[in-house]
Amino acid sequence: MKISIPGLGGRLQRARKDARLSQVRVAEMIGVSWMTVHRWERSQRMILDATLDRLCEIYNRPLRWFLTLEEGDLEPVTGTSAGPRAATKISQKISEAPVQDLPMIEKVVDDLLAGLRRVG
Repeated sequence: MKISIPGLGGRLQRARKDARLSQVRVAEMIGVSWMTVHRWERSQRMILDATLDRLCEIYNRPLRWFLTLEEGDLEPVTGTSAGPRAATKISQKISEAPVQDLPMIEKVVDDLLAGLRRVG
């Protein structure tokens, strides 16, 4: 399944830079072009959930870190589609959740993604 939520591109870029890796090096590590990495970081291309899992390993970040966004991570929503608005609303609610609830939220998201993989 492909993932695209507001702010994910910025989080991907921040994690890569924190890991002191270039786009070229990350691309080599996961077997894509550097332009693909560039497009993920600019939110111009969706990312496969399996690839995001791999980037979690490379960047030493939990999946929750990429999916739980802060206000500064959110990109302006354009267009009239309900999808981006819904994703923004979900990411805002997750970011406002109490810290003690985050493990449960991560489990729910993992279960949802696993279910979608089986369906898709």
